[in-house]
Amino acid sequence: MSVVINTNYAATVAANNLSASNLMLQKSLNRLSSGSKIVAPSDDAGGLAVSMKLSSAIRRQGAVSTNIGNAVSYLQTQDGALKVAGEILSRISELKTLATDPTKNGSDIANYNAEFTQLQAELTSIGAEKFNGVSLFGTNGLTVSTTESGGGPVTAQSVNLLGAGGVGAPAFAPLTDNFAGMSNWRDSSFWGSSSMSGNVLTLTGANPLSGFGEIDTLRTFTGPFQLTADIRFNSAGGNANITLSNNQLMNLHQGTEISDNNWHALKITVDAAGNANTYLDGSSSPVQTRTGVDIVTPRIISLYQWTTGTTQFRNFSMTSTPVAGSAGNVADVIAAADLGSLNASSATGATQDLATYRAQNGANQSRLGFAAEVNTVNQTNLQAANSRITDVDVAQESTSLARYNILVQGGTSMLTQANQSSQIALKLLS
Repeated sequence: MSVVINTNYAATVAANNLSASNLMLQKSLNRLSSGSKIVAPSDDAGGLAVSMKLSSAIRRQGAVSTNIGNAVSYLQTQDGALKVAGEILSRISELKTLATDPTKNGSDIANYNAEFTQLQAELTSIGAEKFNGVSLFGTNGLTVSTTESGGGPVTAQSVNLLGAGGVGAPAFAPLTDNFAGMSNWRDSSFWGSSSMSGNVLTLTGANPLSGFGEIDTLRTFTGPFQLTADIRFNSAGGNANITLSNNQLMNLHQGTEISDNNWHALKITVDAAGNANTYLDGSSSPVQTRTGVDIVTPRIISLYQWTTGTTQFRNFSMTSTPVAGSAGNVADVIAAADLGSLNASSATGATQDLATYRAQNGANQSRLGFAAEVNTVNQTNLQAANSRITDVDVAQESTSLARYNILVQGGTSMLTQANQSSQIALKLLS
C-alpha cells in the first residue's frame, strides 16, 4: 500500500466506525434511561403508530372502568333509597292495620294519620333524591358502555318510584281563554263567520251543506286532557262540533242533546287510551262517547258550527288529565288522603313493586360487576400488547450497551493508531 500524506484512509474508516458505534451507544443509553424502545419516531415508525392507538385505547379503557364504578355507586345509592322506602311502606301497612282496630277512638286514628302524613312526605322526598345531580328515580334508564369502543352497553331499567300511580304531572300547560283578542286562536271560517262580544264567541254556519264558522287553536296538544266550556245554541239549526285535528270529540245538536237556547256546562275528557266522553251540566253520564282519538300525534283543537245556525262558546279551558295508576304503586299510597282511604292492598302492592325494583337493581349491579372484570382483563392485555412494542428489554439492551461501549473504546483506540500511521512518511523525509 502506498505511503501518502493528504489522505489517511485508515483513519477515515476508523472514524466512521467510531461514529456509528457511538450513535448506537447513545441510542442504547437513551433506551435504558427512558425505559422505551422507541425514543425517536425513526426507531420504529410503524410500531409508534400502533402504540399510539393502543395507548389511547388503554386510557379509554381506564375511563370505562371509572364510568362502570360510578354506575355501580349510583345503583348502590338507589338501592339504599329503595330499602328505606320499603321500610316506610312496611310501617304504613302496620299503621293501616292498627287504624282498623275497633277499640281505637277518633283521637287514636288521628295520631296514626299524623304519622301516615309524615311518612307520605318522606316517600315523596325519597322520590326526589339525586346522585351527583342525576335523579335516582324517573322514566329514564341508566345506560353505561362497558368497552372502550362504546359497545356492550348495560342499561339499568328506569325506576319510576312516584310515577304511573296516583296523580301524574300535567302533560302541558293549561289553556284558559275567554277569546279576548283571539290571541290563542285563528279564524278558519269557510263560508261562515266567527265574531266576539266580550268573552262570548259566536260561530255562524252559512248554509246547510258546506258553510261553517270555525276557529282553531294556535297551540298543539298531546296526551290525555280535559276540556271545559259553556255552550249555547243561539238559533235554530245549531250543530256544534269540537275536534282534535281530524278526530271528532263532540257533535251536539239542538233538539237532541240540547233542546233550548240556554247556556250549558260542557266537559269533554280524553283518556290515555284515546277514549273521549262528553258531559253536560255536571252529569256523570256522558251524552256522547268516542274511541280511537289520536293523542300521540300533536293536534290542534277546532270549534265550529256546521250547517245553518249559530253556536256560542265562553269560558273555554283545557288542562291535562292526570292518569290514574294501577293499585299497589307507591304513588297510590302517597295520593291517599288518609289511612281510611288507603286500601291495604295498595301498600302491600307497593312493597311488591319495591321488591321488583330492588331485584332489578341487584341484577344490574351483578352484570356491571362482571363487565368491570372483563374490562380489567382487556385493559391488562392492551397494556401487555403495548409493552411489547414500546418497553425496552433491560437485559437485552444492557448487553447491547456493553457491546457498543467496547466498540466505542476500541474505535477510539484504533482511530488514534490510524492518525499516527501517517507519521511514517516523515521518517522517509528525514
